[in-house]
Amino acid sequence: MAQAKQEHQHDHAASAGMCPHYEAAMELLARRWTGLILTSLMRTPARFSEISTAVDGISDRMLSQRLVELEEIGMVERKVDVKQRPVLVEYASTQMAHELSPVFDALQNWAEKWMPGGSDA
Repeated sequence: MAQAKQEHQHDHAASAGMCPHYEAAMELLARRWTGLILTSLMRTPARFSEISTAVDGISDRMLSQRLVELEEIGMVERKVDVKQRPVLVEYASTQMAHELSPVFDALQNWAEKWMPGGSDA
């Protein structure tokens, strides 16, 4: 079992320049607003306006663009309930996105330790 675990560990310094999967993941997560949108959808599905409120400062146009991108790659699912009036459209994170939760948790812990806070500055 220890060997199986070792096989899944990566040398991130080497991976950054050599692994196209790692590079693609970093490029995706580095896009402005992507991490915040995904984080806002981790616990529960949300309507467009709820995501917009949760991700302070994002324009409607940019939010729409990012949601389409995330839906196209399979990280966000768009659910439409036509029985509702007006039509109810919700966005939810998929299993693919949920598997990033430990990454976001680790980043949150790191940020609390090392990054200056907005109100503290």
